[in-house]
Amino acid sequence: MSTILNFDKRAAEVKAGLIAFEGKAPEVDVEGKISRSRIAEYTLVDMKEAVKQVNQLRSGSPINNQRALDVSFGAFIKQKWGYADMASLYDTLGINPGGTTIEQLMTMPETPEGYRWLVPEVIREAIRLGLRRNPIYPSLIAAEESVTQPTVIMPSVNLSDAMPTKINEAETIPVGTVDFGQKTVKLNKYGVGIKVTDEVLQYVSLNLISVFFQDAGVKMNLALDTKAILTLINGDQPDGSDSCAVIGVNNTGDGFKYRDMLRAWIRLSRIGRLPSGILSNESPALDILELPEFKGFPGDTTKQRLIVKTPIPASQDYWIHGAMPATNQIMLVDGSSALIKLNAQALRVESDRIVERQINGTYATMTTGFATLFRDARLLIDKSVAFSDAGFPSWMDAGAFENQNFKNE
Repeated sequence: MSTILNFDKRAAEVKAGLIAFEGKAPEVDVEGKISRSRIAEYTLVDMKEAVKQVNQLRSGSPINNQRALDVSFGAFIKQKWGYADMASLYDTLGINPGGTTIEQLMTMPETPEGYRWLVPEVIREAIRLGLRRNPIYPSLIAAEESVTQPTVIMPSVNLSDAMPTKINEAETIPVGTVDFGQKTVKLNKYGVGIKVTDEVLQYVSLNLISVFFQDAGVKMNLALDTKAILTLINGDQPDGSDSCAVIGVNNTGDGFKYRDMLRAWIRLSRIGRLPSGILSNESPALDILELPEFKGFPGDTTKQRLIVKTPIPASQDYWIHGAMPATNQIMLVDGSSALIKLNAQALRVESDRIVERQINGTYATMTTGFATLFRDARLLIDKSVAFSDAGFPSWMDAGAFENQNFKNE
């Protein structure tokens, strides 16, 4: 406990000094203010404790019901010490990302131990930057939610009996029921390992090696996109009970037509879903993008103008991805209602060393997964199937959805 108290005391002193200079250590000593050398000293002394604390935040605690937080080290040092950003930290500690190597941070005799604890955070920041480079899944999910367990109980609410009723004078207001159901969603640990030789650690600067670690983050990003799309297609239940509905087209010989898109848009709109995007592989994408209606077709000239009040998308995002079926199918997705991302453990970086091969291994892991929210918020259209044989399922019946009346009417 005394270690933590001393850390907090020193951190408060550093923060007060850095805030006075907008998050950067002063170049020259100022009377009555903490010096630059003292800021660096306190930071290095407490680096081990800082890394431990930020990793605890990322891991969460099922025992204390503490949810995992994806906290970057840059955000942590700003909150704890008052540094403006990672560049300010590097500058204060005398680290030149363009010239300093990981080997220098870890093993040089004149380097205090605090630098060594900074190495995993340097690597994590690079991987984290790659994770945020043009992912698809953020546009497909309604939200990200931190959870305390890798197995999550998701709620499902049914309002079937809570129907408004016509009430005559002095009558008791009838009470409907709201049923609460549950489903179990299992999250998994995902990761990537990178083995780096001693020569790379000795001679390659932090800036350059960060480029390669960013690529590891990009690959994890691609895997998350694939996981999200497969969950949209197959659902989150092993028995397939939550899989996506599949409808056919007007005429299989004609392939995709604009009419098939309109049919799907209108039905989804009538049941309260408004697709925000389309997903497909390359081949179906060529079919869709070649439709005259998406190539600037102005439509027929009419004397009267129809203003359709049932919402039909005026524009759609289009994502082309290899996780979608190679031919025949496209998917419409309402990103506000279809999917949620669940995080049990944020990105974590660990390292080990294989001495006999002079190789250092770095491993980035996270425990995460996707769960569906509303089954009717996504829809597959298959051009190899006729709509007459594969229409909308009963749970997407717009008539039943709309034809609600007050009881006793």
